[in-house]
Amino acid sequence: MRWKPLAAAVVLVGGLAAAGFAQSRVTIQVAIAADVNVVEAHNNYLGVAFAKNHPGVTVHAVGTGTGEAASRAVYTKIKAQADAGRKPWDLDVALISMRYAAQMVRERLLHRFVPQMQFGRYVVGPDTERAFGVEVKGYVVPMFKNQIAIAYNPAYVQKPPRTFSELEAWVRANPRRFGYNGIKGGVSGIGFVMAWVYYKTGRYDVFTQGPYDRKYDPLIRQAIEQLREFNRNVVITSGNAGTLDALNRGEIWMGAVWVDQLVAWKNEGRMNPDITPVLIAPGLPIYPLYLVVPREAANRDWGVRYVDFVANPQVQAKVIVEQFGWYPGIDPNRVMPLVSPQARALLFKGVTPEDLARYSLQMPLGDYYDAILLAYEEIVR
Repeated sequence: MRWKPLAAAVVLVGGLAAAGFAQSRVTIQVAIAADVNVVEAHNNYLGVAFAKNHPGVTVHAVGTGTGEAASRAVYTKIKAQADAGRKPWDLDVALISMRYAAQMVRERLLHRFVPQMQFGRYVVGPDTERAFGVEVKGYVVPMFKNQIAIAYNPAYVQKPPRTFSELEAWVRANPRRFGYNGIKGGVSGIGFVMAWVYYKTGRYDVFTQGPYDRKYDPLIRQAIEQLREFNRNVVITSGNAGTLDALNRGEIWMGAVWVDQLVAWKNEGRMNPDITPVLIAPGLPIYPLYLVVPREAANRDWGVRYVDFVANPQVQAKVIVEQFGWYPGIDPNRVMPLVSPQARALLFKGVTPEDLARYSLQMPLGDYYDAILLAYEEIVR
């Protein structure tokens, strides 16, 4: 990531934070279940700007890895402290996946803090209300939202598919030129699998809204059997970065990727700028990462203030969208008017706001999610 000079960055968002002073030195401990660039965003940019406006306060972010295992590590740490009866807990803020946020809400491990926030009214959308069948409203603030899309190289693909049916036909005609990372290499591959099941079964509403019913297991398994045949002509990559690398080298011509990493690599000069994302019908998942505050956090009030700072529309515009190429975590109607035309053009190249409104899908309920992954492991291997 190309960082703006730190002094300029602090001036840019320094005036956005609410005034406040710590009575004594405070370190806000933040666990980040995401890539290193997200950790750097908190340590080198967001945390510095927040601390500038709150003398005596420091933000210390530590990464726990990537994928669901990283969020599981955060959950395991907090759960162990809760089970041991220890108070206070030593994490003040965490950035975790939808799945583990839902689990932590269900187990009463999180503080319901959004109503206390100045910018809490901008925390909107179905993914801020329910996740994996659990009501999470008030407990979560998406730092950003990330869309899975099909990226293609126009040098080889003049007419990209617009539907899953067209993608199937294209893969048959162009074997080993499409790639994704299965279910072992990260959530972009898992999301592609979920979207495939939605497409083949036509049960998106059932799988995302419930209730869970095992009568759909045969339908799921049939869809996964069809995916096994599809995979015979596909390259299974090592991860999202592996898919992007293969696209960049021309080893594959299309692949399922996270839009944010595609944009980031273009910003860094690591990616062919012609590689373009597209959303295909009936859609692909959008996946937020949630900022949460543990129920017994040692610096809980400061944790809430920090999350509120990140949810400021101007911070979202300048950091989340312009600096990192992520979709805003809060109400986009409050953020996008503050984004530069250049950043808008890069973010929405190939995937328009209208595409997002029409084709961004939710992940399934936890029981269906597990059933689909189990079927994949048993059938596709």
